[in-house]
Amino acid sequence: MKPAGAASAPKPPRAPAARGTADRLDTLGMARAEVDPDPAWIDAAWAAALCTVDPAGLGGVVVRAAAGPVRDLWTRQLQAQLPAGEPLRRMPARIADERLLGGLDLTATLQLGRPVAQRGLLAESHGGIVLVPMAERLPPGTAARLASALDQGEVGFERDGSSQRWPCRIGVVAFDEGTADDAPLPAALADRLAFHVNLAQLSLRQCGAAAASAEEIVAARRLWPAVTLGDEMTQALCGIAMRLGVASLRASVLALRAARAIAALGGHDEVQEDDALMAARLVLA
Repeated sequence: MKPAGAASAPKPPRAPAARGTADRLDTLGMARAEVDPDPAWIDAAWAAALCTVDPAGLGGVVVRAAAGPVRDLWTRQLQAQLPAGEPLRRMPARIADERLLGGLDLTATLQLGRPVAQRGLLAESHGGIVLVPMAERLPPGTAARLASALDQGEVGFERDGSSQRWPCRIGVVAFDEGTADDAPLPAALADRLAFHVNLAQLSLRQCGAAAASAEEIVAARRLWPAVTLGDEMTQALCGIAMRLGVASLRASVLALRAARAIAALGGHDEVQEDDALMAARLVLA
């Protein structure tokens, strides 16, 4: 579905100092070849880049794809775009709350004779991205705790009179591997992730380069706080959401943040019309 008034998908803004397609593919271990990426791949590549520009603000990405070479390539590109030192952690769908949120380090507590807290996976991922394979199988409680972490930007625990809080500003990549007969991804999580992309029908021949390099992501992050979004663009994006029947206020807010991230990647200090249209296509359509 395209935004009203747009005859075709807007051309993505070109990030500055971009490397050639063949160079990027070669860096990621793919054979040098001329490629004509599928539109679904282009959207997914941009979702990965934007998620690394503003992980916590945009929530993350729902990727519909089973495990395989296409998903592996997308994940490698995502990892390559993360600035050095930022965590990329995998979260099992069936993870215990204590491992997810943190708890008491029993060994250290017994040794020291006082409560010693131990961070969980989400706190360990602060500032980075959490990968969730088989996200459609997440228990409702686990999905709710992930959603709470995205909303609050922190996690913690209370147990036997002890409590601890840790910062947890993260992005989430939820891999939906379900079939038509499976339950959908829990709405509590899906609604908080800006981008929903589908790689299920793609082959490697239909894939292409990453949308940005790690250096371009770092440059976009520096520019992002200064990027302005005028009232006209704000009203236009909200109007597109209404015309598309998107009732969620959260979706409109995510589209506005995405527009600023797209502008930053393009080297703009103000959101342009093409930036806003692309945000509408990626987040609202």
